Amino acid sequence: MMRRCSVCASPAPNALCQACRTLLVKPDFSCLNCGKPLPNDDSDTCGECRTSQPAFDAVIYASLYQYPIDHWVHQLKFGGQLTAAQIMAEALIPYLESTDVNTPIIPMPLHPSRLRIRGYNQAAIIAKIIAEKQNRRLLQNALIRTKATKMQAELREKQRQANVAGAFKCPEKLNHETVLLIDDVLTTGQTLRSAAKTLKKAGVKTVIAAVFSRSKG
Repeated sequence: MMRRCSVCASPAPNALCQACRTLLVKPDFSCLNCGKPLPNDDSDTCGECRTSQPAFDAVIYASLYQYPIDHWVHQLKFGGQLTAAQIMAEALIPYLESTDVNTPIIPMPLHPSRLRIRGYNQAAIIAKIIAEKQNRRLLQNALIRTKATKMQAELREKQRQANVAGAFKCPEKLNHETVLLIDDVLTTGQTLRSAAKTLKKAGVKTVIAAVFSRSKG
């Protein structure tokens, strides 16, 4: 049975039809570490990563964070539109096919207080869909959030690092060579940096951040 595109409702085999997939925009050149768009191919690493190497080793994403991508993210995160998670997962999957299917998935966790308010963890929903479609192991509780942080979007860039410092914990030792850390959006990357640092302290060797969208800056 043919599905319908979640955006325009035209017949489509997946959550996005071919026409609406063109709304997903990737830069021509980007940083090998954090995925930040670069103006040209004069360097493969952005200035920020050269100054401060992030704890994660690479970032995979499906689109830059711009309209209507930002609208979809807000629909999922704040509007309860869980169908948007299907769009995000299916958009990410083609970019994950180059990674080993034995690489497990870890969703970015929410603090229990925020989970109670929102009722769901959008990263966990995206991760579950990817895990099922790619037959990957889902490590649902390998990473937990122990600090009730403020919303990163409400803070200035310099405040964001302090906000998420020490915010995560791994209940058990993780003996994985590589993991995929799933989230919906990367802005400054401070949350992913903190989470990846915690995962590496727990024993993970390589952390690949896989997010639906990434900010231009």
